[in-house]
Amino acid sequence: MLNKQKIFKILFYFSLILLIVLAISPFFIESALARPGGGNSYSGGGGGGSGGGGGDGIASLIIYLIMMLPPEISIPLVIIVLIIYVISKRKAQKNPTITSTPTFENRSANIAGTQMSLDSFRQSDPNFSKVLFLEFVSSLFHKFYNLQNSNDYSTITPFVNDNIIQALKNQKVKRQVNEIVIGSLYISNISQMQDIVAITVDLEANYTVTINNNATRYVVTERWLLNRKSGVVSKDPETMRKLSCPNCGAASDFTDAGQCNHCQTFITKGDMQWFMKDRKVIFQQAFQTNSLLTYAEEVGTNYPTVYQANIQSKVQQFEKLHNTQWSTYWSNFQTNVANLYFTQIYSAWTRQRWDEVRHLVADRLWESNQYWQETYKKASLINKLENINISKIDLAKIETDKFYEAVTVRIFANCFDYVTDRSGKVMAGTNKKSRYFSEYWTFIRHSGVEKDSFDLKTCPSCGAPADKMGQAGNCEYCGSKISTGQFSWVLAIITQDEAYRG
Repeated sequence: MLNKQKIFKILFYFSLILLIVLAISPFFIESALARPGGGNSYSGGGGGGSGGGGGDGIASLIIYLIMMLPPEISIPLVIIVLIIYVISKRKAQKNPTITSTPTFENRSANIAGTQMSLDSFRQSDPNFSKVLFLEFVSSLFHKFYNLQNSNDYSTITPFVNDNIIQALKNQKVKRQVNEIVIGSLYISNISQMQDIVAITVDLEANYTVTINNNATRYVVTERWLLNRKSGVVSKDPETMRKLSCPNCGAASDFTDAGQCNHCQTFITKGDMQWFMKDRKVIFQQAFQTNSLLTYAEEVGTNYPTVYQANIQSKVQQFEKLHNTQWSTYWSNFQTNVANLYFTQIYSAWTRQRWDEVRHLVADRLWESNQYWQETYKKASLINKLENINISKIDLAKIETDKFYEAVTVRIFANCFDYVTDRSGKVMAGTNKKSRYFSEYWTFIRHSGVEKDSFDLKTCPSCGAPADKMGQAGNCEYCGSKISTGQFSWVLAIITQDEAYRG
């Protein structure tokens, strides 16, 4: 039985630990999303390549020491662990050269190299569309994790390596994965060999894992390697988007052996469609709700704009395709697309009325931000973006393929960026000083579309009010799918400066 002196010592040490934890708590908070696309809390967050685990490992060690050792031993050890942790973090911050982030020059060279590889690949596959390929990967990512709830992977058998599927089936602990959100994905490498083509895709995402009724949300970065037989021509947009049977185009319905239940064809992996050959989890960390109040410094605002290597030839190609003078077109695009969309989207975010811009935003980006909007609401918080001012818009990239064209711009802006509770009390950020930042925004539309803008308050297909856009991006008046860029530009990607990969 503890005497009064021992109780006093325990209380004293616990108080000391609490003070230390409060003093260094910023080191434990992982950044989350703020502003559409990541914004002020992207830097240092999941997917930055800064390692795995972070403060979670320290927290687990502290809990272990307190639970397993007597107080007179565990408490001094906890204090030592915390002090060492803080010192190591501060040393890392004072040595910015120790980083896995590529330099601007290396990043530009990698982007140019990847673009050249894609242009070369299109010579053998004129149907290849980066937009559609990434939609295919996005769909496969969602299916790959959603199906873990049932442990039945038959619908994706032709698209995933057998060894990976078998490893999932052999997992001893039953887990469910829900609320899957992809923040970004981009092609980091492409290799053409004699028999196969290999494309590497990096994905930054988050999802909720439930094990034994205990739910944890994770921020992850994964690297997927996708292979396909050389000489194969890419499928049409509908087949790519829906993970359809690559032979007959019917919705995915396969036996475990990979036989389509519609056309009875056995689908050999990679013969007619891409399949995930390998995957690697580069980064994984648990997400905490208090991250919504974390404000990291902007990184990259002063970086030079990353321009497409052959951008002038792409501009000339665009002029020829649309029979237009670029100077006239660019002026209109800046005013009626980039500037107008930026203002509308930021306004909808601030008012927590994300549904109002459903017809302006492509599916994956809209769904990702919709999740975070709901997260803010559940926490009774509002991320406010006020007094928005756009100072400059740079053209960074133009891409065209058989099915889509894409224009990427870098937008330089500033605004008051802060978080309040429902009563209006400022919880993070500031409404006294404007925050300067820049972001890369990628707009896409179907090839052949000539309409450059439309009334943002009406359906571009039927002209009805845009007040009934379903979650799938369909106008409930005419049934048209608006969010694919079939009628005009839609925003597909928002990328922070330090993460832009072209």
